[in-house]
Amino acid sequence: MKNKLYIFLSIICYVVSFFILLFCIKIRLTPNINLNTSSRLTLLLIVCVLIYLGGLILIKKLDYNKKILKVNLIIYFLIYTVTIFSLTLFDEIYGRQGLIIIDWDKDLLNQYLESSFNIIPFNTIKLFTQGYMNGIVNYKNFSVNIIGNLLAFMPYGIFLPLIFKSTNKYYRFLITMILIVVIIELLQFVTMSGSCDIDDLILNVLGATIIYWVSRIKLINLLIKKVFLFE
Repeated sequence: MKNKLYIFLSIICYVVSFFILLFCIKIRLTPNINLNTSSRLTLLLIVCVLIYLGGLILIKKLDYNKKILKVNLIIYFLIYTVTIFSLTLFDEIYGRQGLIIIDWDKDLLNQYLESSFNIIPFNTIKLFTQGYMNGIVNYKNFSVNIIGNLLAFMPYGIFLPLIFKSTNKYYRFLITMILIVVIIELLQFVTMSGSCDIDDLILNVLGATIIYWVSRIKLINLLIKKVFLFE
């Protein structure tokens, strides 16, 4: 009887998470439904928690194969990756256009290059930092452009080594992170959706690198593996 109850609870967790995820997709594809970024991220977090609980019940209570949580981890990785692409390419709050190839003309291109394109390392970081310290840039703009870019890709420092064993070697992890961020930056340039900035690359990769090395600390590494039941 207990086993049936646990199976039922696990199925409920997965089914509810599936329907919440469908709702999130519907919101993303329906222009007249307005839900702010924080609310959408909260819904996605609930999806991940429910998926985790579903797998946890199967493993802890019913002694199922631990590969279930590896599958869950891949789902988290995909959800997070889609979320990152959504925020950087589609989120209207930040002025994103989406994957629409702009009908380029010289004036439009020049305007974009002047306002949203930077290939000089640390130039944007310096401008926002000095602007914030001098009171020209408010905290929201500073946090979104500097702190936000530093934090945005940090979870990859955990996801990639756990899912793809080859990225346990730092140089492979670094190359993978650079490729992911460069693809996003190039898509932003091609669609003129957001800025194409080398400082975004620096901050994104730096954030992921920090978490990568923090997760190498023995106690933290054991904690991460216990959370995902890899130990």
